[in-house]
Order: sequence, then C-alpha cells, then structure tokens
Amino acid sequence: MVWEQKSPTPQSRRDVVRNNEKTRCMKNSHFIIFIFFFISFFSYGQKKEITKGENIKNENYSFPKDFYFEINTGGNDSYNSQYNTFFRSYSDGDKMIKVESTNAEKERIYSFMKKIDFYKMPTKFEPKENIVTVSSNSFKRSIVIYSNGKKKFVSYDTGVTSESNKKKAKPFLDFYKMIWDIIYSKEEISKLPKSDYFYE
Repeated sequence: MVWEQKSPTPQSRRDVVRNNEKTRCMKNSHFIIFIFFFISFFSYGQKKEITKGENIKNENYSFPKDFYFEINTGGNDSYNSQYNTFFRSYSDGDKMIKVESTNAEKERIYSFMKKIDFYKMPTKFEPKENIVTVSSNSFKRSIVIYSNGKKKFVSYDTGVTSESNKKKAKPFLDFYKMIWDIIYSKEEISKLPKSDYFYE
C-alpha cells in the first residue's frame, strides 16, 4: 500500500500560521506579565526600604545617648530619667513608680538645656546683696544633667534669695518648671495621692 502525502492546502497553511502566531502571542503575554510582576515586586520592596529608612531618620534626635537628668523639688518629689523612676515622700515612707520619658520629651528638655546654657550656670544661685528675703519654707530646687560624659548640678534655694537673684535664676526656674510640667502630665503620677507631708 502506498501512502500519498498531500501538500497542505492554502487554508490549512493559514491555520498553522494563525496557530503559531497565537502561541507566540501567548508566550509574549506571559513574559510581559512576568516582567510586570517582577518590576512591581521590586518597586514595592524598594518603597518599603525607603519608608523604613525615613522612620529611622525621624527617630534621630539631637540629644546624646548618655543624656539623662535628675530633678528634685527639695521637698516631696524627685525624678530620675536614667532609671525612669519617680519618688514621692509620705509620712509612712517613700513611694516609687516607673515613669518613662519619651524621646520627644527628652529632645525638648535637651534643646531647652542648650538654649539656656545650662552648663555655664553657677552650681548655686545665691544672692550677693546684703538685703535678702528669708523664708521659713526653704526648698532647694535642683537639676542634674548628664550628657557627653559630663555632669552638671545646679540648684536654687527658695528660702534665701533676692530680687536680683531671682532674675538671674529665671532661665533655670523656667527650665525647672518645664521639666516638672512634662513629668506631672504623666497619667501614672496624676493617679498618685498627694503627699501628706506639710511644711510650715
């Protein structure tokens, strides 16, 4: 038996060409889709890295890593930012709670400290005049700052002062008030009972 091979008709040739073109288009579309997803994935990863970098940048504060402070009313309250501890004195003993200062709050305090040249202040604000105001309620308000490996202690005694001394100490007293305003705004402290110590 002899098989006769028929040559493809024009119609069948067109079908083959059409099928080849369809196959080629499908391959091209798959390749384009793959490239699209690859670019999208890469762009997303890059965007994520940029966002992460921006967050890190936003968290870069100007205060040094070793910066912390202590503040004392000279009466019932004191605070240490290194250990995030707040102390309040009562007749039956001291109460200590944990109160954390945020980086933003530390930034405010550090910036204010630089603005008033805290490290150039005297250790004690004392009146130089012969006439002074003496009060029986004497409180030694104090702030200690630690930064860049240096320590600075500054105090102001409310019991013995003068008008001139008050003026000199105003930047310090403003700084003192600003720090306590931040600390006293904490919910943990607002829930504490007031001290039962009274000074006459």
